Amino acid sequence: MLSQPAWGSSVPGVPLPEVPCLRCERRVVGLGWGDLCADCLRERRRRASRLARRISLPATLLMAAWVFLAMPRDPGLRVYGGIAVLATYVIVNRIVHHVAMEYLPL
Repeated sequence: MLSQPAWGSSVPGVPLPEVPCLRCERRVVGLGWGDLCADCLRERRRRASRLARRISLPATLLMAAWVFLAMPRDPGLRVYGGIAVLATYVIVNRIVHHVAMEYLPL
């Protein structure tokens, strides 16, 4: 048995519904229920990116200080320490951005 197509499918002659944005309540054609419009989503991503930078930079500086002070002065180990510092920035930035997108208030 075939399932029924959802609203907004590619059925000819069926118009896409206008759904209100969760934050600004502006009606947008083709938006899913409980979703944000493009402008609100862009603003949320911008806020999440700013927060991610503000948290990942101090975490990276702490990691760099630890690498500088705790690791031996061997150049080979310093290269791995530098890679760890860069990885710290990327990983913390991605995690904080993802968590902020989920939990920032509307």
